Amino acid sequence: MSVLDSLPDRPLTDAELASLNHSDALDIAVDVADREGAGAGAIAGLLLATEDWVKGLVYERDGWRVVETEALGDGENERYEGMQTCESAVRAALD
Repeated sequence: MSVLDSLPDRPLTDAELASLNHSDALDIAVDVADREGAGAGAIAGLLLATEDWVKGLVYERDGWRVVETEALGDGENERYEGMQTCESAVRAALD
């Protein structure tokens, strides 16, 4: 099952984001979308990270889509840089 298959066909709630953060499959899930006009608790921009990758996802009319994926290696700063790259891609896709 892919990351997208595990997400509901709508923006996430704060509780769902918290649930993703407690998942064994992910190391971290972060809301990166500005919420103006999205409604309280509607998360439409998301970063997901594991040991191996970071993905930036956005929710649009047709559902969730991955806008950026950064593979991670053994470098100390790779996760931070990967998250920054994916966050920029999410914000650009939502603008």
